[in-house]
Amino acid sequence: MESKKITDLIVRHINEVIAGQTEQGKSLWESLLEMHPADSAKIITYISDEQLARLFIKFSPEKQLELFEEVHDYVKEKILLFLNDEQKAFILRQTSIDDLTDLFDELSEKDLKKWLNILHKKDQQKVLSLLKFPPDSAGGIMTLDFVTLIEDMTVEKAVFLLQRLRPNIDLHRQIYITDSENKLVGYINLEDLVLKSPLIRLSTILKQVPYFALPQEDQERIARKMVHYHMMTVPVVNEQMYLLGVIPEETLIDIIQQEATEDVQRMSGAPVTTSYFEIPFFYLLYKRSFILGSLLIVGSISSIVIDQYGGFLMLDPVLVIFLAMLVGMGGNTSGQASAIVIQGMSSGDINESNITKFLRRELFIGVMLALLLSTIAFLRVYLTHQNLTGSMVVSASLGLIVLVSVVLGSCFPIILRKFRIDPAFSAGPLLATIMDILGTFIYCYVAYLVLS
Repeated sequence: MESKKITDLIVRHINEVIAGQTEQGKSLWESLLEMHPADSAKIITYISDEQLARLFIKFSPEKQLELFEEVHDYVKEKILLFLNDEQKAFILRQTSIDDLTDLFDELSEKDLKKWLNILHKKDQQKVLSLLKFPPDSAGGIMTLDFVTLIEDMTVEKAVFLLQRLRPNIDLHRQIYITDSENKLVGYINLEDLVLKSPLIRLSTILKQVPYFALPQEDQERIARKMVHYHMMTVPVVNEQMYLLGVIPEETLIDIIQQEATEDVQRMSGAPVTTSYFEIPFFYLLYKRSFILGSLLIVGSISSIVIDQYGGFLMLDPVLVIFLAMLVGMGGNTSGQASAIVIQGMSSGDINESNITKFLRRELFIGVMLALLLSTIAFLRVYLTHQNLTGSMVVSASLGLIVLVSVVLGSCFPIILRKFRIDPAFSAGPLLATIMDILGTFIYCYVAYLVLS
């Protein structure tokens, strides 16, 4: 049976699955146990908190831990609330320090102190050392569970050390090398320990690290650098080059996914969060209504423009017909331009060194688009209405609107970045509303100049 069908059946009959008293309930329970933890975690989003509590406790401790690692932090908080101290201790002590830090970063001081006390003292210190950094910085996302080797070691000694540590610590393909004072000096690849002579020292085979992050560095910039340099991990060092932690590739994937989600939400003017169900209903309603209500009021400026100059549109009925087309084209063009620059800045393709070149190119493209589209608009109006004056007004207005849209769509994200505001905000309803107002004004004003 397909995984989706099984998931739907489990959700539909979740009470039977939990009770385990019917043949169907027992069969679905066995199917649930065989599922990948990520698929099991998906089921949790469809059931109530009371059902979650009963279902989670029914799992074995090992299965509980697997499931706990897959769910969102807000679900983890719910789970911990209905577990007893022994169950909490087992899960928290087995969870990675990085995941614990992400979870604890959302807790109140009271809950943080209570749950920290469950951990071993060594783990408490690790969590607290990570919590002092912003959650979206290199210090906040780095892992402390990594292995380093000293440059004076031989390959043989390094292999022996890794064999002893392997059950308790994750190995990455890139292993960072330090001096005796824990200062970063380079890295080796894991395969070097197989291909090189056992007696050779690591200092003779280490490679230069192309990029390292400082603790306060933003995670989005780090992700761009990791992609640019094709790095699977990034070392985090302080200003004296002491190695503090490592950012692994799975964290890179999480960052890219998180940043992409946030960009889409900012473009739509929605509250930024990693999970839709993490936001309380009335808070979501408030944020969305506030944004849309504000844009509604700003957008009503168009009515003032039409009230002032709209009479000239009424002099020629053809002009009224094409108002929506021209205003819509402004939003489409500015949205296209802003999407290009946002993607370019996100990937690092557009940066401080080539912004002027980019803007010159976009200006030229804007002029060419204005000429091309205004010609199409002229032919569209004239061939269907045989109205030369109306065709000229629509054509000239569309050309100006397209040119302004390209310039504004290209510049707006760059200006926001200068003021340390996420450029993704410029690709959403805000820019579309601004272009609605400007498009209406340009059209009405051109009609005023021609027909008056």
